Amino acid sequence: MDDESTFHLDPPPAVRRSSLPRLALIADGFTEAGRADRTVEAVRAGVPWVHLRDHAVRKEAFAKAARELTGRLCRATSGVLMSINSRTGVAEALGMGLHTGRYGPTPGVARERLPPDALVGVSTHGRDEAEAARGAADYFFFSPVFPTASKPGHPGAGLKALRDFCRAFPALPVLALGGVTPERTAACLDAGAHGVAVLSGILHADAPTDATRAYLKALPSE
Repeated sequence: MDDESTFHLDPPPAVRRSSLPRLALIADGFTEAGRADRTVEAVRAGVPWVHLRDHAVRKEAFAKAARELTGRLCRATSGVLMSINSRTGVAEALGMGLHTGRYGPTPGVARERLPPDALVGVSTHGRDEAEAARGAADYFFFSPVFPTASKPGHPGAGLKALRDFCRAFPALPVLALGGVTPERTAACLDAGAHGVAVLSGILHADAPTDATRAYLKALPSE
């Protein structure tokens, strides 16, 4: 297998902010075979945007798994958008965008290291974090909107907080994250979200294909 520094994919075409997909799958723990298989299944079912995330493994293992899964996803469908979570070097090597937040570089540092047309996103929990990223970010994740198992004891920010956040940053797409089910998707869109980001709703579903289709049905088709 090629070293990370010599393995490159053709960079995807620049993605305009206004045309970002409305459904993003956070493939957390994708380095595990079962999670990778579920990610491929979801993409075959129509997931248009995948975020590769695993904070628990070393850089080399992450890069190897990212190369392998990227190849599988490209063979599964054409046109799927892929982003790397936190690992700037892997994003550079694979010609992908970077999603950053608590574990990654600042958006400004990411912007300096990546090509000018690279997609840079930021996870936020409130306006202060987003203000710090203004000018460097192409989009935001806002979380958690609803209670979620990944943040036990957190009641969720709620739809009003999501609405206020979207109004504060009207120029940037905001994807709602955290406890967002297909049934709650319409309320997030009504609050101003461009779309939704999902982890357990698809990866932990009994049938990832059916779950993916339920989210897609709840979102605008354009």
